[in-house]
Amino acid sequence: MTDSSSECDGGSDEPEPPTNAEFPAEFSLDVRQLTDLVSDHAVWLLDADGRVVTWNEGASELTGYDEDEIVGTNYRAFFPPESRETGRPSQLLERARTEGRTEDDGWRLRSDGSRLWVREVIAPVRGDDVAVASESDRDESATEPIGDRGDDLLGYAILVHDRTAAYERERELREEKAFTESVFEAQPDIVYAFDADGNYIEWNDRVPEVTGYTEAELAEMAPLEFVAPEHRERIADAITRILEEDRYVTAEANLLTSDGDRIPYEFNSARITDDDGTILGFTGIGRDISDRKARERELREEKALTESIFEVQPDLLYAYDVDGNLIHWNDRFEQLTGYDADELEGMTPLEFIAPPDRDRIERAIERIMEDGERVTAEGRVLTKDGAHIPYEFNSARITDETGTVLGFTGVGRDITDRKARERELERLERLNATIRTIDETMVAAETRDEIETAIVDAFAAADAYQFAAIGRVDTGVTLDRYPWEPQVWAGISADGVEDVLSSFVDPEHDVSGESPVETGTVQCYRHLRESPVDEWRVDARERDYGSVAVVPIVASGRAYGLLVVAAHESAAFADRERGVLQEFGGTIGHAINAMAVRRLLYLDTVVELEFESTDRQDVCIDLSARTGCRLSLDHVLPLTDETFVYYVTISDVDPDRIRSIAGDHPSIDELRRIDTDGDDSHWEFVVRGPTITGLLADYGARMRSEVVEDGVSSCIVQVSPDVEVRDLVEAVTTAYPDMQLVSKRTDEQAVETRGDFRQQLEREFTTKQRTALEAAYYGGYFEWPTRSSDASEIADRLGIARQTFHQHLRVAQEKLLTAYFESDETSDG
Repeated sequence: MTDSSSECDGGSDEPEPPTNAEFPAEFSLDVRQLTDLVSDHAVWLLDADGRVVTWNEGASELTGYDEDEIVGTNYRAFFPPESRETGRPSQLLERARTEGRTEDDGWRLRSDGSRLWVREVIAPVRGDDVAVASESDRDESATEPIGDRGDDLLGYAILVHDRTAAYERERELREEKAFTESVFEAQPDIVYAFDADGNYIEWNDRVPEVTGYTEAELAEMAPLEFVAPEHRERIADAITRILEEDRYVTAEANLLTSDGDRIPYEFNSARITDDDGTILGFTGIGRDISDRKARERELREEKALTESIFEVQPDLLYAYDVDGNLIHWNDRFEQLTGYDADELEGMTPLEFIAPPDRDRIERAIERIMEDGERVTAEGRVLTKDGAHIPYEFNSARITDETGTVLGFTGVGRDITDRKARERELERLERLNATIRTIDETMVAAETRDEIETAIVDAFAAADAYQFAAIGRVDTGVTLDRYPWEPQVWAGISADGVEDVLSSFVDPEHDVSGESPVETGTVQCYRHLRESPVDEWRVDARERDYGSVAVVPIVASGRAYGLLVVAAHESAAFADRERGVLQEFGGTIGHAINAMAVRRLLYLDTVVELEFESTDRQDVCIDLSARTGCRLSLDHVLPLTDETFVYYVTISDVDPDRIRSIAGDHPSIDELRRIDTDGDDSHWEFVVRGPTITGLLADYGARMRSEVVEDGVSSCIVQVSPDVEVRDLVEAVTTAYPDMQLVSKRTDEQAVETRGDFRQQLEREFTTKQRTALEAAYYGGYFEWPTRSSDASEIADRLGIARQTFHQHLRVAQEKLLTAYFESDETSDG
């Protein structure tokens, strides 16, 4: 310990302690006597210079120094370096000397250099103290007094109590308190503590900030005063549970501020107990949950909205987990599939899909789950009762915030109508393709039989149709129903036509009670395999057809017959198909009618009907009556069903008068004077509206000629021998009451061969006219759009003037066209 003493001196100027440091002989105070008095203290004595002179066992145990080691060591040796540097040891001794006593709490050093926290009491020892002590031991007979040195400082008595453990406990408590207080004050939420009687004992700064109460007011308030009245009962129950049952309680309530505001708060409270388990009260944290409540309200509203949309959604909504188990669905899912909620729970996707479509849907699910694709796929839903309903599924993968796949969800939309439209479009395209084929055939056909046969053969050959038949009707017979006589059929036997197809024409089983001939509209019969009419249902299943359309064949209001077509599909002949068939029936009627008119040009025998009329509905009769002229109808050119071009010659009237009257006529849209030849003027009228020529065309007849003088008309009408003349005459006289049939005769028309036609033209042409026409034809004059030769080149070749060439050519063309259009007339060239 000598080394320790010299280290502690730190090079001080103080003299080295004497090796036999001791109190004066007169100082007989024994530190062991002090040990008996303060058994839990270490005691030692210092001389006036601050060196150890005596040492007790307590000091040895406390510091680790033996008495032999420590005696003579300076008091500074017991202090850590930082205290020695500040002169703390000297300060304590000086204070003890001047003040008569001093106490100090601080760190001291043991012999091994470790530290201990002590409470040290230092008292100076003076001469008086020694004298008093000596007197107690001195013989009463002693006569010599001791103390002329009574005030002299002899040394210091030091009592040291080890408080290291207490200090550590206090330090820990201080740190814990500091930590608690820092947390308490730094807490953004309100922090509170109440005793078991409900008295407010502690709070942080947030409490007055939030509540608006002052510190003084808070100190007098009870817990329930901070709670809105409607929530106090719940909070009172929570406090009771904390104090009597549960250590921790969470409760929500509206915090009531001093100005009456209500703020939603969540209170998390815990019981306060001492070491004995005695309940002292409770403490807790109150957190403002306004944002959370607002978010919860938003979420509830959003959820309510989502659920309302979810439930009113007309489509299927579904969600499956990663194992393919159905975990969520809407009411529509139950309604469609026919399963109840207990049955649906856990069902797999493919259980709702028709077997033929399962592979496709399974591949779609794999793409969703493995590749994360948003997939659209079509498949038929299989209901509990076995029905198949076409659906389109739009599905996507479900993932959480970390990207973990939880399953997939989607929407299924009924596409029955869309599929029906698609099938209708396909059927419509097939129908149009079939009709286009028939149209091409009708153009080349020369007889009605050929047209009708081509129609039924085309329908029977098409994959979409099973059979077809055409029957003719006699509209002139007055019966309960029009007689329908099958004329031609394909894909069905004669018995089938007679026994079954006739019933579709018969209105007996039709709701409307009217025949298609009467209504003039297409009548369709669908889903015949399930028809309540036994004969239709049985025959449809036997012959494998699902629907039938009955199409009236009409032209200009006149019925020619009925086309009956049977299709494989039960839903065939929807609205657009019906519209196409309606138009097609009119096309057939017009083709038949046009063929009848065209055949008049080639027939050897025609029927000629002569009519006389004063009916001024006829525009020619009206013009003649109003002008007193003679009018000859030279030719009629049909443009549409109700628009015709009349070429007329008018005599004995001024052309300007004709222009004035004809220009104001309601039936004449346009007029043009072609030329004037003496008293005759030639005109072109565009006549619109119902005309006698249009009516005749409806019956396959044509106006051969018409001459009107002073409003009285005489006209010749030609008609094919196979046309029912009675119907034609009745139609004409009904439409024009002032028109009557004068005569009827059969005219044998001369058969003109190609050679006859050429010979006629040879007689009509002059040599120069024929030469000009022939040179123009073979020289490329008629080529279009670019002529190979012009008029000058051909005229030069012929050695004539250009004007002369034009004159010969025009006359030759006129004779050629006259021979074609008016073969029974001749020209004198």
